[in-house]
Amino acid sequence: RFINCFTTNFDCLRLPRSLFPTRIALWFFKGLKMSIAVEVFDSRRNQLGEGPTATGDKNSHVQWCDIYGKAVRSRDLLTGKIDEYFADQHIGFQIPRSKGGDILGTADGPVLRDKDGVIHKLPTRADVDGDNQSGVVRWNDAKVSPDGNLFLGSMAYENQSDQGAFYRLSKDGKKLDNLFGSVGISNGMDWSVDLSRMFYIDTLSMRVDQFDYQNGQISNRRPLVQITDGMGYPDGMCSDANDNLWVAFWLGSCVRCFDGKTGKQLDEIKLPAQKITSCVFAGEKLDKLVITSAVGNPGEQIDLDQYPQSGFIFIASPGVVGKKTNLFGA
Repeated sequence: RFINCFTTNFDCLRLPRSLFPTRIALWFFKGLKMSIAVEVFDSRRNQLGEGPTATGDKNSHVQWCDIYGKAVRSRDLLTGKIDEYFADQHIGFQIPRSKGGDILGTADGPVLRDKDGVIHKLPTRADVDGDNQSGVVRWNDAKVSPDGNLFLGSMAYENQSDQGAFYRLSKDGKKLDNLFGSVGISNGMDWSVDLSRMFYIDTLSMRVDQFDYQNGQISNRRPLVQITDGMGYPDGMCSDANDNLWVAFWLGSCVRCFDGKTGKQLDEIKLPAQKITSCVFAGEKLDKLVITSAVGNPGEQIDLDQYPQSGFIFIASPGVVGKKTNLFGA
């Protein structure tokens, strides 16, 4: 004998009465998803938290930068150990190196930083473009491709429209190439698992685009996700093992997941801060999503009474598996 389910427009689950001591009815709503729980991972407030990475033993060393705080901060997912260090310029990105230390997107860099704090210079925008535009343009988001190249983008401090550009730094750190200009705010990027496509966000375009990718070369740029009014502004992102994209939304209070083939929205993680900036998969199984946020750019108003956790780092379990952070080899 089976328990009868109340059914209207719902999918019904029918279970034997013998499984239960009392008569109950169970049903599943068609298409209904439980909200993804979010916790505070680190409560040190960042003026502009960005660029999280997860490296080391069991992908537990979570690290990020506070761009305008000129800081690189970290917390171990397993032990809770925290650390931080500071630079003398704004830090647009930080990525750990395979040799130890980090590559930093200091405003007029990038530079290599050894574990003991020793700094090594790399090619800069001045070497490529003839002018570093110091104080006018800075580095923003960056990521190492699975084949070892560093892709990095720039943006203007003010009057952001088309003064930014997108670059590639060779895996040995010796050659910087300007791939294209007329960028508003160069932001999130990642690659498909088969390395045939690269995903990219210029925030002011209000799109997630994709390129064909082969041996460090990108071509055939085309839209994948069109962002509509009211969603906020697409910022940093990462992709999971199914090639779906997890995009942080500035002034959107969320991370949204989009199908990496169709661009359809699949999921959403709501957060208790307005300005969500980026995310990365972490943990032994790469099933934790660490999410950065910001108080805002200098001079911007933020109501900390309404959003007291602005600038905090958050963590969630979205029910999918991600990919490892790629280290920079130089």
